[in-house]
Amino acid sequence: MNTLSTPPTAVAHGRRYSFLVAIGASIGGLLYGYDTGIIASALLFLREDFAIADNAFMQSVVTSATLLGAIFGALLTGPLSDRLGRRRTVIVISILFALFALGCALATSLNMLIVMRFLLGLGVGGSSQIVPMYIAELAPAHRRGAQGVLFQMMICVGTLLAYAVGYLLGPSGAWEWMLGLAVIPAVIFIVMMLYLPESPRWLVGKQQAKRAEEILVRVGRTGHEAAQEVKEIGRLHQDQQSSWRELFQPWVRPALVAGLGIAIFSQATGISAIIYYAPSLLVMAQFGKSVAILGSVGIGVVLTVFTLLGIWLLDVLGRRRLMLIGLPGAVVVLAVMSMLLPWSAHAQELLSDGHKIIVLACLLGYFAFNGGSLSVVTWLYCAEIFPLGVRGKGTALCSFALWVVNFLVTLLLYFTADALGIGLVFGALAAVNALAWVFVWRYAPETRGRTLEDIEQSLLNGQFNARNAASSGVLLNKINSD
Repeated sequence: MNTLSTPPTAVAHGRRYSFLVAIGASIGGLLYGYDTGIIASALLFLREDFAIADNAFMQSVVTSATLLGAIFGALLTGPLSDRLGRRRTVIVISILFALFALGCALATSLNMLIVMRFLLGLGVGGSSQIVPMYIAELAPAHRRGAQGVLFQMMICVGTLLAYAVGYLLGPSGAWEWMLGLAVIPAVIFIVMMLYLPESPRWLVGKQQAKRAEEILVRVGRTGHEAAQEVKEIGRLHQDQQSSWRELFQPWVRPALVAGLGIAIFSQATGISAIIYYAPSLLVMAQFGKSVAILGSVGIGVVLTVFTLLGIWLLDVLGRRRLMLIGLPGAVVVLAVMSMLLPWSAHAQELLSDGHKIIVLACLLGYFAFNGGSLSVVTWLYCAEIFPLGVRGKGTALCSFALWVVNFLVTLLLYFTADALGIGLVFGALAAVNALAWVFVWRYAPETRGRTLEDIEQSLLNGQFNARNAASSGVLLNKINSD
């Protein structure tokens, strides 16, 4: 194949194909969203079957078991993907999704359910680490934003699907079917990944430059662009040692700080934990059970719509500015909820219908502001800021930190709200969202419109900081558009 002379029609076809590759890989995000979100509805029914309705701590354990597994899945997947390749690692993860979703549905005891959800978490955490990186390494720079956040969009679609299934199956209380239906998209995921290409950047690292060049042409580069990209990847990869020690070298540190900070705050701000407990929290806020489940469907709709809006704004406003605009809104609505809801677990006062409407509106607003900004950015940002030689380990460490915080917040949020009052919890989350804004302002550089190699070069030059990277990202974006 002569990759240096590529017909325009082949380039156009390749760009469409690259988008289909991103969609196929992003099914991992749909499974992530469904498997973590479906517990919100299933918990309302399985807690009766397993006699834990009055035990808030055990309900928290059931919910957070998947997140504990995700910690290990995220940590192990990076090194595994560096050894096996991105594509084969994703296939392994898709098999885990299918096997342990079925295991959850067939659980006959509380202990078995907890173990199955822990093992399912290996796939959830693994997908969060490898899928965004796989997409980012195949996407062209000017489309990496839109394609990269397909993973986050599919998480939202999976969450919405989980809430819808919970609402439809709620009258029957069939929590086994709620958990087991995840097998269907998992099998589709396995089949699709068998036909998708390997990451060209991983191939270059394994001295398979010719094959990498051919794949780049298949996903929309011209022959000349593919040859230049492979050359640049090879130049940056040369002499790099893919070790954990390299990840902590001074020149990589700005990327490590930015990536870990964004990953940690994405969960410390509370969005995932609220998704997992949405119906239960609404019941705690004095809504009826059926209204709480229906309200959760509304949350899924808002999250999906504003994720789509955030995807569009990513390459219009940039990653950094989108977070700086969205987070203040999250602070305000959380503060309002905190003032309206009880600050004591033993509060006897009833909320008026008007106050309930305001609480629900603020909760939806929180998912719009946080879900459409910080949550949209997280997986893409962590996948694009690390140098090639340590990208697998860097994204693995970010995913590990994300899942540790997710696990801790999820384990404590419902239990704390039940013990101390839901108003106190939302007040604390408002403060954390404010801290997240400060962190983004100080430590999160812009990456919009920049190639992965350009970002790596800025690290080598000591110019990867909030001011320099924001300026160079905007400048490069203007140059590319001229």
